[in-house]
Amino acid sequence: MSQLSDVASISRKVIKYGGVFLVFLMVGRVLLGMATTYWKSLYPDPPPPPDVKFGKLPKLLFPQREVPTFSYILETRTGALPTTLPDQYKVYFMPIKKPSLLAYDTAKALANRLDFITEPKKLSETEYRWDVSEAVDSSLTMNIITGSFVLDRKWQKDPAYETPTLAPLLDSQASDKVYNLLSRLDLLEEDLQTGSSSVQPLKSDNGVLVEAPSASKAQFLRVNLYRADVDNTRTVSPTTDRGLVSAIIAFQREASRQLVRMEYNYFPVDLEQSASYPLIGVEEAWIRMQNGGGYVAQYPHGSEVVVVREVTLAYYDSDIPQQFLQPVYLFEGDGFAGYVPAVSDLWVE
Repeated sequence: MSQLSDVASISRKVIKYGGVFLVFLMVGRVLLGMATTYWKSLYPDPPPPPDVKFGKLPKLLFPQREVPTFSYILETRTGALPTTLPDQYKVYFMPIKKPSLLAYDTAKALANRLDFITEPKKLSETEYRWDVSEAVDSSLTMNIITGSFVLDRKWQKDPAYETPTLAPLLDSQASDKVYNLLSRLDLLEEDLQTGSSSVQPLKSDNGVLVEAPSASKAQFLRVNLYRADVDNTRTVSPTTDRGLVSAIIAFQREASRQLVRMEYNYFPVDLEQSASYPLIGVEEAWIRMQNGGGYVAQYPHGSEVVVVREVTLAYYDSDIPQQFLQPVYLFEGDGFAGYVPAVSDLWVE
């Protein structure tokens, strides 16, 4: 009996201490996992080196415009340039349409849907213009290869446009009008539909549209549509108050009189084709911005000093076809926005 008691006692101890040890292992494993996760959050593994799969990239093209020379002051929240921006970034392929035998017919069909049914005038091998002289002289100028176009109605020739016959639209109503029009034209791409929009109230000042103090004082609204963020990164346009699609709507009851101007400069991005590229440092970008090596998209008129409050990375969304969607350093401040190409000079030609 003594031996049996000893065996039972030993068995109980094995079970007891074995259970404790098992719990210790389980808790230790959880704690080790938490510690590893915390460590990696503080010291993440470095990303793989840039693959530069597209080879050397073409230099970004910006509009030619004259701007004053500024003195720059950095007033970010930290008082310094950001230190957490990455040293490499994705570049996306943007397929460029090539001439085809169907390009003219496709463009003509789009013109017809916009109520331009006359034969167009050929301005160049790629550009055509349709003219309509009815109630209001109108024109539609289109690049039949890229699909970009400008619709312009000479509302200035009709004084009735300066007297609204339609109640002011809400911003959402104005945006929906443009989205619906693009949908009817089969031009509402997904990244436009899910992107942001902005609305500006406008009024006529001797035949020139200027910003109105409020929608109640406006005779027109400008609606801008922007591409959705790409890989959680904002896209920026050549002009901050213009989107890829910009439309001006008049407060006129007749539907045929409402759209007085439209600019369409959308070019697709292939999100399935990307490559990573090294970047110039933010310090170098800041020096270039100060020395006139950046592009100024917006600036405060009447001031020689620019205050920069935010510095980040964005994608430059051009209004002309460019083969790649490339990152830029974005400098923003009081009425100011400037861009500096971010890809390392070693990979730009």
